[in-house]
Amino acid sequence: MATTFIPGDLPDEQLAQVLGQTLAGLYTGPARLPDRPGGRTAALSALKDYSGKDYVGRNDLRGHVSRLSMYLRHGMLSIVEVAEHARARMRGRDLSEFLRQLTWREFFLLVLAQDGAKVLGNLEEPKYRARWTDALPDDVREARTGLPCADAWVTHLVQGGWMHNHERLWFSAYLIHWRKVDWRAGYRFFREHLLDGDIASNALSWQWVASTFSAKPYFMNQANIEKYSAGRWCNTCTVQCPFRGEYESIEGQLFGGPVNPAPMPPRGNDRRGGRR
Repeated sequence: MATTFIPGDLPDEQLAQVLGQTLAGLYTGPARLPDRPGGRTAALSALKDYSGKDYVGRNDLRGHVSRLSMYLRHGMLSIVEVAEHARARMRGRDLSEFLRQLTWREFFLLVLAQDGAKVLGNLEEPKYRARWTDALPDDVREARTGLPCADAWVTHLVQGGWMHNHERLWFSAYLIHWRKVDWRAGYRFFREHLLDGDIASNALSWQWVASTFSAKPYFMNQANIEKYSAGRWCNTCTVQCPFRGEYESIEGQLFGGPVNPAPMPPRGNDRRGGRR
């Protein structure tokens, strides 16, 4: 394979074009630089600037999340130095919740190390009678489902290479449970666009929603979306909302009735657990 030399002093306005030509065939869409700069220097600067204040409210789309996952994903920061920074700067519930999320990241990496390529298939049977199609629908990929919230989630993903964690959960549940699409199609879609989309966290988080790596499927309702988005889409939405209703009613519509958590057999090296 021929090696392309990229000058270290290449101006930013030329970088996207040169990198795009160098990496031709490895990406889709037009070549462009991400909104957040990459590299070790930028990663250290982002880490230094992050105070972690009010992280406990991270489930709100307006919450003070770190946006450090891209740097962790590409090895520009280590999980140890991020944890050390958190212990030095954060306190109380903000600290414990932040460390809990880092622990989940490490846990997923350990599962990948243990199970390897198996994480790209169902690690367990779904906890309900699932009938999934294999392909990602065109209207989802092109952000034209007609649902303002779902189309916004896809737009955030494709244009910015990032989605808030709650948006990822909502979109995953929408795709798997409402649109009846195999979680692996969503996994591939995320891998195509997410700047922080590693194999472990991506695949196993999708499996958690699908209930192939959890005791029951994750799903949400309209009230949950409205609450944690501060009504961003719900306040002006005029379409018939598929997420409207109480959880018990939606559970019956999606799964044919209550989904009882499946008993987990004891194992000496048990890797299962709740995600929330």
